[in-house]
Amino acid sequence: MTPLQRLLRTLLLAGAGLVGTSGALAQDADLQGRWVIAKATLAPWADPRQRGGGEEETRLVGRTVSFGPRSVAGPQPLACAHAIYSAHDDTPDLLFEGGLAEPDQSGKPRDAAALARKLGMTTRTVLTVETGCSEVAYHRLSRDSFVFGLNNRIYTLRPAPKPRP
Repeated sequence: MTPLQRLLRTLLLAGAGLVGTSGALAQDADLQGRWVIAKATLAPWADPRQRGGGEEETRLVGRTVSFGPRSVAGPQPLACAHAIYSAHDDTPDLLFEGGLAEPDQSGKPRDAAALARKLGMTTRTVLTVETGCSEVAYHRLSRDSFVFGLNNRIYTLRPAPKPRP
């Protein structure tokens, strides 16, 4: 799906009243609930010689993010008091705002599908959920993992352990 097709689909869904009417999209995507930022890796499009961003990685990894019907609780920039969820399917070349498909440092095209497989993508498309609060998009790679990109890092969300009674 091209970016234009994605935009038209979102506009059609919004016009039909299907986007952002409730937390149903987050619930349907199995995103609703508590998640832990389990790890971070340098993104394939990042220049490995400029590894900065370690402070942000240290601040985020291990933190909990809770997706509610109309809000997201967690560290900035993920927290959001008034989430309006939207969801769509993305192919590898659209993940991380097209970051997997960007050419490498020498201008050579990257194989977005191969990079997505290395991250854990096993299907032709993945569900992407956006909160409407920031440019962060959450890509569902498996039943128990979502990934998001932020400042040349790819962060993995895993379900948070259930609290003990």
